[in-house]
Amino acid sequence: MYAYEALRPLVDEVIIVVGSDAQLRAYLLSLRVSARMCVDMYPGGSPLVGFATGLAEARGEYALVAACDMPFINPGSVELLFDMAEGRDGAVFSKPDGWIEPLLAVYRVTTCLPEALRLHRAGDLRIRMVLRNLRDVTYVPASSIGVDPSILFFDADTEEKLAAAERLIRGL
Repeated sequence: MYAYEALRPLVDEVIIVVGSDAQLRAYLLSLRVSARMCVDMYPGGSPLVGFATGLAEARGEYALVAACDMPFINPGSVELLFDMAEGRDGAVFSKPDGWIEPLLAVYRVTTCLPEALRLHRAGDLRIRMVLRNLRDVTYVPASSIGVDPSILFFDADTEEKLAAAERLIRGL
């Protein structure tokens, strides 16, 4: 819910992609949000399929893709990504070692969706390859965001990590 609350004022639409009809029903019953919800276009439950589904549903030229388990999404970082993506295929944060965070990035729908679908057909389910295979992507140094990347990219995907995020929130 935090990712939704953080992103809603920053984007024109929020699309929540889930893996199955059962998940969709559960989310519709438990979440009270003004977001479009849809189910993965292909079975298999990979992040690339969810990514492609979200891009296929997007109405704008650019789409911010964010993981739902990132509790520290920063509005300034999102605005920076949109600014840096303008006129290009996308923008993604990178670390000095070349690591990128494809689940907090901005993508041009018309170039990234076909590449995601091509990768899916080829059996390569890595979202980061969408960015790596395009020519005109801005790699934004993570050091330029003014936020500790380990906090911004924090992934609360387990009960333990969620508890750690709650401790960090109380301590902030």
